[in-house]
Amino acid sequence: MANDWIYEKANALVKKYFTRDPLELTQILNIHLEEMSDTTVLLGMYQIIQRNRFIFLSSNLHPNIRKVVLAHEIGHDQLHRKYAKKNAFHEVSVFRELNHYEIEANIFAAHLLIDDKEIIRLLENGFVSDRSLADELGVEINLVNLKISELYKMGKLSSSPCTVERPKADFLKNYTPINCSEI
Repeated sequence: MANDWIYEKANALVKKYFTRDPLELTQILNIHLEEMSDTTVLLGMYQIIQRNRFIFLSSNLHPNIRKVVLAHEIGHDQLHRKYAKKNAFHEVSVFRELNHYEIEANIFAAHLLIDDKEIIRLLENGFVSDRSLADELGVEINLVNLKISELYKMGKLSSSPCTVERPKADFLKNYTPINCSEI
């Protein structure tokens, strides 16, 4: 279907580099990762500066959200690099507006972070709520919803006993960085 190319792109990275870890992938892909402290709104940002690829990431993110934001920004790198040469992806467009670039980056993050076989195995073993799946997989609940929705659209999941909410592409919109000393 329409988003098969995103699925293929995410899984090609996993197959080539043998990892789903977005931190490892930033190093392998030679994307510069810069930590930003004292951010109250900005979670992450992808930008190309003088042909160098950068991800700027808030240092105040919960580890699970950090993983999602990093995977989302890698999605921009892999899917929207040509556009990013002229435009930075940052908090105003990344998490506030629902344009196709942001939806695609979220779908990429879902495919990168969640293995098809693992989520299908969990569904077959009785994990029947998106919340229980998210807890088991260690990801944000809306990534689970996006993954199940995309697998179903691609025909890789015929039906699911799982109760899911409609995926929310703007799930990071209202997330604010935390004080990591509270964790």
